[in-house]
Amino acid sequence: MAVSWRSWLANEGVKHLCLLIWLSMNVLLFWKTFLLYNQGPEYYYLHQMLGLGLCLSRASASVLNLNCSLILLPMCRTLLAYLRGSQKVPSRRTRRLLDKSRTFHITCGVTICIFSGVHVAAHLVNALSFSVNYREDFVELNAARYREEDPRKLLFTTVPGLTGVCMVLVLFLMITASTYAIRVSNYDIFWYTHNLFFVFYMLLMLHVSGDDWKPYKLRRLYFIWVCRDIQSFRWFADLLCVLYNKFWQENRPDYVNIQLYLSQTDGIQKIIGEKYQALNSRLFIGRPRWKLLFDEIAKCNRGKTVGVFCCGPNSISKTLHKLSNRNNSYGTRFEYNKESFS
Repeated sequence: MAVSWRSWLANEGVKHLCLLIWLSMNVLLFWKTFLLYNQGPEYYYLHQMLGLGLCLSRASASVLNLNCSLILLPMCRTLLAYLRGSQKVPSRRTRRLLDKSRTFHITCGVTICIFSGVHVAAHLVNALSFSVNYREDFVELNAARYREEDPRKLLFTTVPGLTGVCMVLVLFLMITASTYAIRVSNYDIFWYTHNLFFVFYMLLMLHVSGDDWKPYKLRRLYFIWVCRDIQSFRWFADLLCVLYNKFWQENRPDYVNIQLYLSQTDGIQKIIGEKYQALNSRLFIGRPRWKLLFDEIAKCNRGKTVGVFCCGPNSISKTLHKLSNRNNSYGTRFEYNKESFS
């Protein structure tokens, strides 16, 4: 029997249109969030530490938040009865759509179950990554307190971890009690476990408020200084230390990236003085690997314009000028500027 498209559109069109809109919102939200945490400069160092686990955990969280905000609406019977019996919804097609509210509720519920699995799996990987990739330079970024800390402590001693475990248990009870066999054999079990939604949403609010992912802005200034002897650094070292401490106190450690290179050494390989410890940790022996530095900066500033300012001998100036004109796969454009006293 041939299908009448006019009849199909009248009976099914609005339903499928709403389903398409809902699906598009989920896909768009997942992809947009995934790209933000994968390529966003403010999450660069967190992404370096956690990798794909960060992107999946945050993208799945966005989908979960959307569906957790929608899943109760189809079950608001007072609202549905009001809409059916009033002139607020004049179209008969739209009124028939309200009869599909239970189906939409189940669809949101299945989506929550699937992405909860993705979210939990990603956070298990994140807990392990926090422990294995612990960095003393970014203590506030890391949920772990030291390298190789037991990842289970992050799950059971933090607010996001503990509330997340409790939410999984509540969700498991609600899912299992929603099966057809349980509803037919003992409807009361289904009814009472489904009323745990109040507990679930209380845990959700605590989970979201406790899950504080601090975005750290990308380093805006790369200060690279090459000298032949250690004493040449001293005249500018005090100011660099002041800037370094200032940005750390303002919770902006990534604003300036200081790299000092000592091209020659007479045995002394650090700036003498306790207050220069921050600079000594950024002191390297040898010459900068300029190509790698340019690649790193280009990757961290995709599609942006980066100013390059050179003050030094012609040999370095030519190298930087050549690298500034080189094409890169990140769409980053380098604008070269020179001031030389040699």
